[in-house]
Amino acid sequence: MKTPEEKILTLASLPSWREQLRSCGRKLVVTNGVFDLLHRGHAQYLREAGAFGDALLVCINDDAGVRQLKGDGRPLVAAADRAYLLASLEAVTAVVIFPGTKATQALELAQPDIYVKGGDYSERTLDREEYAVLKAAKTQIRFIPFVGDFSTTNLARQIQKSGSEKTAVSSSGSGLNPALNFIFARRSIRKFQSRPVSAEMITDLSKAAMAAPSACAKNPWELFIVTDHGLKRELASYLPNGGFLQQAPVAIVLCGNIDIVHGGELSYLLQDCSAACQNILLAATALGLGACWLGVHPRQERIKAVRSLLQLPKNVIPIAGIAVGWPAESKPPRTNFKG
Repeated sequence: MKTPEEKILTLASLPSWREQLRSCGRKLVVTNGVFDLLHRGHAQYLREAGAFGDALLVCINDDAGVRQLKGDGRPLVAAADRAYLLASLEAVTAVVIFPGTKATQALELAQPDIYVKGGDYSERTLDREEYAVLKAAKTQIRFIPFVGDFSTTNLARQIQKSGSEKTAVSSSGSGLNPALNFIFARRSIRKFQSRPVSAEMITDLSKAAMAAPSACAKNPWELFIVTDHGLKRELASYLPNGGFLQQAPVAIVLCGNIDIVHGGELSYLLQDCSAACQNILLAATALGLGACWLGVHPRQERIKAVRSLLQLPKNVIPIAGIAVGWPAESKPPRTNFKG
């Protein structure tokens, strides 16, 4: 059995290693990612990925690439250590570290028989450069559903929460109440990873929005989910402080139907929609996502532009845009309370 050190390859040694597999008729499976702070979800994902073939190669981003993808606070574990931990897993045949944010070079050298990615991706949302290499190599592409509620981001938040709890106790009640951390941890996130947000998560955010209180239970909300890059870019152009929205995987445009709202009152519409918007922001935080609220109403030029873009009828008023995605920046929990 090989040691972890023997399973860690360089890009230069990858072609000869690949040729040895080919000469033995072994089917190569490849996956790539950050794999920062290894957890059970990673281990189960890699075991299932390896079952598609005879050898599993894991390609991981170097530290500079992780910082570009996930922000200055990452990685939590250096590339050499991430590689060693992965190479220690029985399911993993080899590991290689690649520079930057894209695995294009590693995939070109590996020429995988099968490429595996998590269930939050689809062929449409895979990186286009990487996808082109895989298609040229006639690689089969498979997707594995997520395993439970495991993520490095959530683990990091749990560690941070634990630290906050200790701070609250040690400061004789002067710290933030950890029971309300889901509120204090909600921050405006304006930098996002390229990782897509799953349809299930978007549905969860929509359900959270529509769990908000509404005057006389009229529930006048209407949500428009925008993932098309061209539409996001145009939407961002209408919002002076929303340039980052086009980089987010998802934009949610929260609208209200004036014909449905209690008494036909604009004031009630704005209150109902504001409650729904806050629910989306808090739900995104609870799911490990980042989000930022961008105002549309009451700026008439923005209302007109967004209404035209989404082809909204006159009774449906766009109230706000919300950028949603996996955060590429980290901000500590806080409150603006001054008492």
